[in-house]
Amino acid sequence: MNDRVDELSALRMLVSHRGVVELLDQLAQGPRTVRELRSALGLRRPGVSRVLRVVAAYGLVTADGVGSWDDLLDISTPIRLTASGWRTVELLASFAVWEALYEHTDSNLDR
Repeated sequence: MNDRVDELSALRMLVSHRGVVELLDQLAQGPRTVRELRSALGLRRPGVSRVLRVVAAYGLVTADGVGSWDDLLDISTPIRLTASGWRTVELLASFAVWEALYEHTDSNLDR
């Protein structure tokens, strides 16, 4: 497989999780604490933790002193995008990328 197909496949999986795009959008504006993310996303702490675990599994976020993303983070812990996180935000800012994500999905429906 080529890198573009792999990248689109990974993006498709990533954006299929509730709250991921919104969380990345918040972090693209700068580091946010768990408290700030809760408020901005309208999620309770476990919901924010779930979304953070997803993006952390892709290597898109980092936080100081995090031992495991499976543990609840301190509510005042700042979360930041990694270099991969910034690349993902840039990709998701492109209409062509979204078009490619849905174009693939639409072609599967036609089968």
